[in-house]
Formats: sequence, structure tokens, C-alpha cells
Amino acid sequence: MRRPLAALLGAAAVALAPACHGREAPDDAFRAFTAAVIAHRADDAWSRLTKESQEAMTAAAAKVAALSPKGSVPTDPKQLLFGEDVGLAQPVDEIKVEDEKGAAATLEVVTGPSHHEVHMVREDGRWKLDLTDGLKL
Repeated sequence: MRRPLAALLGAAAVALAPACHGREAPDDAFRAFTAAVIAHRADDAWSRLTKESQEAMTAAAAKVAALSPKGSVPTDPKQLLFGEDVGLAQPVDEIKVEDEKGAAATLEVVTGPSHHEVHMVREDGRWKLDLTDGLKL
């Protein structure tokens, strides 16, 4: 009985090792981002965005807040995008890595009947979500 248990624990350690050592795959990084958004862990979700995405989101939040009645839209991009009242992320049914070259990857993400193309970028040794294409105002 010890041998199967040891094999199971060994397999679990091998499966967890890449995530523990910063070698998370792009699809796993996107799953972690989605889980953080669903759980309303705004700081965690924010840290999983590229710096360029963070800058673009900050500028977009400021612009939307400036065009809205005072106080009706938060200026903090984290609060605007990941707040308690926001249903940004949906549970992911399927993720497929369509293309991965160097520090860039393209994922196909299926949520219910919808299919989305998602761009990931390796930045600071981690895969991060790149939202800059959708943030041009």
C-alpha cells in the first residue's frame, strides 16, 4: 500500500513543481487570473496583468471617471474592474494554447457559448494577461 501512496505523492509533487518555481504555463496563469477576479482578489488579479495593461487601465478608468457624474465611477482601476459589483470573469470551460513563441502566447478561452482570444506575455519571469488591444479609447 505504501508504494501506490508514494507514487501518488511523487506525481503530485512533480505536477506542482512548475507552478512553485515560476514556470507556470500561460493557460495556468490565465486560470489563476480568472480565479482571482471571481474571488474578488483585486490585488492578485491586478498583479497578473502586464505593466502596459495596468497603465492603459489606469488611464481608461481616469477618462471614464472624468466623463461621468462626479463620484459615480471610481477612479481606482482595480475597484472599477474587479470590485464587488463587477461580474467581469466567468468560469472558464476550456482553455487551449493556440500559439506560444518566446515571451508571447495566444489562448483560445471558452466560457459557455463564447470563444475569446486572449493574449499572454511573459513579463518579470511570469505569464501575464495583456489587455492593451481592448483598452484603446
